Amino acid sequence: MPTVIAPTRIKLQNILFATDFSTSAQTVLSHALDLARHYGARLYTVNVLPHMPFVEAAQPDPQQTMLLANQQLAALMRSASLKDVEHNELIEQGEVPEVLSKLVRKHDIDLIVIGTGGRNGLGKLLLGSVAEEVFRNTDCPVLTMGPHATRWNIDGNLRHILYATDFGPESLHGLPYAISLAEENRARLTLLHVAPEPGVALPEPEPGAMPVVDPSEVVASTEKQLRALIPEGTQLWHEPEYMVQFGPAAETIVRIAAPTVDMIVLGVKRPVALTKHLGEGVAYKVACEAPCPVLSVGARYHV
Repeated sequence: MPTVIAPTRIKLQNILFATDFSTSAQTVLSHALDLARHYGARLYTVNVLPHMPFVEAAQPDPQQTMLLANQQLAALMRSASLKDVEHNELIEQGEVPEVLSKLVRKHDIDLIVIGTGGRNGLGKLLLGSVAEEVFRNTDCPVLTMGPHATRWNIDGNLRHILYATDFGPESLHGLPYAISLAEENRARLTLLHVAPEPGVALPEPEPGAMPVVDPSEVVASTEKQLRALIPEGTQLWHEPEYMVQFGPAAETIVRIAAPTVDMIVLGVKRPVALTKHLGEGVAYKVACEAPCPVLSVGARYHV
């Protein structure tokens, strides 16, 4: 199993908030500003317009579209308290994943913050496979605020963090963030693995009986794996909780998070080369349904 180095505290110097001016924009902006104040970071706010190389009569005037976007962005920023936060506002054109990736590199972005619009789509900003591309291809973590996420303040209000893993090397990218956030906020940390439903028959190498997996054996061995993930020398305010559940991954993560979790942390896999239509993966489903913000880490961590 891959090893995880004990993390230092998270350092956020530049945060990118991407908005489509949906109804949740003000709430998500307030979360982004909370983070920027807490970490002393600069906040970049961006609205991404589609390319409009050809203008037809039925299409909006590109100049009018740009003017409207600038007016909406200015109004959004006026609606929030920008005290003590260095900030820049941007209007960009292009495909959302490519634009965000370009801005991450250009401005050394440490975190992207976005709001999601619901289970069947992430509003005009992120739809289906586009959301998957953002989660999996940007070179920094992505924090999503879904329609079911409760209000939270980053200052001392993260009381319970849920880190879900399938033990793959990519999923481990999220663990240093989960540990660092738990330590910094004196929060409880739960490590969760969701296994297939018990009673699933697994084939043996030779023809013959199909053994049924004993759920108690799965729980015992998996809890041992979860405990091994915490690096030696890690000091947390609370003893981590190790949890093994059976069922569909996304639905189970959301169910476990519902009562008390303030943030879900996931490590996400990069897509296979040339795979464009990625469907709805676990990270996307969790982001749309979660009762709290979701931190998806799809690149090598740099805490």
